[in-house]
Amino acid sequence: MMKKIFLLMMASFLFFAPADSDAKKKITMPTARAAYHNNQGISFLNAGDTDRAEIEFKTAIELSREYVEAYNNLGIIYKMKGDLARSEAQFKKAIELDKNYAAAYSHLGAVYLAQGRVDDAIAIIKKGLKKDGTLADGHYQLGLAYVEKTKTSKDKDYIQLAEDSLKKATELNPSLTHVHNLLAQIYEKSGDYEKAQIRRRLGLADQPTSVDGWLQLGRLYLKKNEPYQAQNCFSKALELDPSSPDAHMELGHFYAFEGKHLEAANEFKSVTTLRPTDEKAWFSLGTVYMSSGKNSDAVAALRKAKEINPNYSDASFNLGLTLYRMGKTLEAEREWEYTINIDPKHPRALYNLANIYELKGEKGKAASMYKSFIDAAGGNFPAEVEIAKKKIRGG
Repeated sequence: MMKKIFLLMMASFLFFAPADSDAKKKITMPTARAAYHNNQGISFLNAGDTDRAEIEFKTAIELSREYVEAYNNLGIIYKMKGDLARSEAQFKKAIELDKNYAAAYSHLGAVYLAQGRVDDAIAIIKKGLKKDGTLADGHYQLGLAYVEKTKTSKDKDYIQLAEDSLKKATELNPSLTHVHNLLAQIYEKSGDYEKAQIRRRLGLADQPTSVDGWLQLGRLYLKKNEPYQAQNCFSKALELDPSSPDAHMELGHFYAFEGKHLEAANEFKSVTTLRPTDEKAWFSLGTVYMSSGKNSDAVAALRKAKEINPNYSDASFNLGLTLYRMGKTLEAEREWEYTINIDPKHPRALYNLANIYELKGEKGKAASMYKSFIDAAGGNFPAEVEIAKKKIRGG
């Protein structure tokens, strides 16, 4: 919403730009009453009342048929409501009335992007930026278009073009939090965690109460192997919102990594209370109980994860592992058979089943399972792969 509001306010400055020298006629200034209704529309939009904003912008147009900004604002309303065809028509009308009205080009490009017309979006946004290269939203929309282009093109140059456009947007308006965050995603994907952290911190400077922002920054610290900085970020997120299941989840993972099983279990239990159908929380809780030797509690939590998501192969695998440790070999075997039924290439389940079949004297089934394990290992578990090969050879 804030981005839209910013664009509307910018539009009021752009409206009075002089027309092209080759324009057919001078742009007609809106009447005072039309300007009043346009401003009322902006106020309603800022308040989140798009229906009343729409009426006000239409009223402004009715009073001044060549009111460029009102057409642009009405186009924004239609886009927000998902009516892309009518939105496109309003932006085109604004451009028809004033070919120098750069904001309309940017917004029209956003419509094309929403329609999947990426090349058209790039072309129209670049045309608008030639009219006014200082429009931050134009560079942002162009960056978005290049990001979309990277998804369909093998040309890696588009990644750099996206980065350049987004950085230009933040140079023109350093308070574009959403652009900082998008750049952080791009940097993180490329493995440049340091730049990603910089962008996340810039975003948090403008939105210090963003729980998600602190969580994202914490995850970056984990990727840089800086766990205690990550803990500080997760704790900050939890301080801002004690009922955030994601903050409890991340803090739980930190404690589990540190071997603090009790603290981790408490955090995961908080998640299961706040989000009872979160299978990953139940799985994490069960796994912590496994690590701390609380097998019965582990079985209960892992069964809950499996109940919520019957296709959660790691949950059924860990359940089998816990049952095996409890001496319940037959139940463990059933869980691992269930695991490979839903995930035929689950290497650990295949290997453990092969061992069980071998212990039961079922040599043929064991050999077949060892072969499946080797195929599924994919270069992992090298020691176990060698053992499996020896078993197949009869060693």
